[in-house]
Amino acid sequence: MMDELKAYLEPSSVNPVFVGVNKSLSLYSKIISLHQKGVEIQHGDIVIVGVNESRNSSHPSSQNSPNIIRQYLYALNSINIKGKIVDAGNIVDTSTPSQTYKALTNVIGLIAQKEAIIVLIGGTQELTESIYNGYKTVKKLITLSIIDSHIDSDDDKTDFHSLNYLNKIVTENPSSLFDLSIIGYQGYFVDNSKIETFRKHNYELLRLGFVRGNYREVEPTLRNSDIVSFDLGVVRSSDSPGNIFPSPNGLYAEEACQLTKYAGTSDRTSCFGIFEYFPEKDQTKQTALLCAQLIWHFIEGVSQRISETSLKNTSHVKKFIVNTGTPGVDIVFYKNDVSDNWWFEVPVSKKNKTFGSDNIITPCSPNDYLLMSKQEIPERWLRFFQKAQAFDNESL
Repeated sequence: MMDELKAYLEPSSVNPVFVGVNKSLSLYSKIISLHQKGVEIQHGDIVIVGVNESRNSSHPSSQNSPNIIRQYLYALNSINIKGKIVDAGNIVDTSTPSQTYKALTNVIGLIAQKEAIIVLIGGTQELTESIYNGYKTVKKLITLSIIDSHIDSDDDKTDFHSLNYLNKIVTENPSSLFDLSIIGYQGYFVDNSKIETFRKHNYELLRLGFVRGNYREVEPTLRNSDIVSFDLGVVRSSDSPGNIFPSPNGLYAEEACQLTKYAGTSDRTSCFGIFEYFPEKDQTKQTALLCAQLIWHFIEGVSQRISETSLKNTSHVKKFIVNTGTPGVDIVFYKNDVSDNWWFEVPVSKKNKTFGSDNIITPCSPNDYLLMSKQEIPERWLRFFQKAQAFDNESL
């Protein structure tokens, strides 16, 4: 498996730009190259993969974005994780974008088989579709969160580029996409018909203003994600000038780092990708350093993970049953007293072939419990209930 993986990759060559942390105490001291003799990827390792692909963008870059970001990432303070931090290198340059997409799909699939955590440094954001395709080889249903100022979908179903890659994911049949969330979109960049279409499919759309004022409500979304794809355009241009479509409005750098840490602390998220870095606009390398800090916060989150795969019959998990006001219909909530995280159960049909006989247990926020206690159905619960009903109908 390692030889097959290495065939798609070439080692990265990086000289960190140290700006305060001693080399021996930096992340650089923890990095192990996949191309060293005898290195194996194991469960819980963090694997860093670079993809210098931007030819399907309106602004292709002539510089090696992944290696520029690595220069600043590896200079940051060291983080202790349970596994290794393995630099797999960069996808070998190809003659066409489609060859890169195929190579990335295979690389993601091979690493995902090892149950490692992938940090992908792009490139442009249409690479998200290749990540998704790689995950389909190991997972039946996939939850995808995209942190972006735009919704990258247009009316041309046949075209594929960095601003129109979601169509291929949301229209596939049969679909492996269980849930999709767009986090931080800005209303003036998205037409209303697109918003309505995505909401009709029970996808979650969280506008920038909501995200900035309700971080605790965004955390469950990231905790429920297999893949988190981060477009630098979601960050305001004063904090991130080196992206392809800078905007005066957006997340502050600190807010963006908080979101990536949420993704890291999730024991479900196994791939975090950062995209749309445009070195030609980044004269002071401020955005390269921001990319490094976003990844650093994700890795820090990973170092603080608590296994929450089992909620039932656990001493530090409390169970709450809330009556909906409808006879015989209750909603079950769970709270982990160690992590302070909440979940609720969503009922599914006993005949459902997708989920079996078990109800869906989905991350939620304390506010969902408070709303339900007041006999108000939380929007999050209703969305997942409708989604489960749709899968029920497909199973019959």
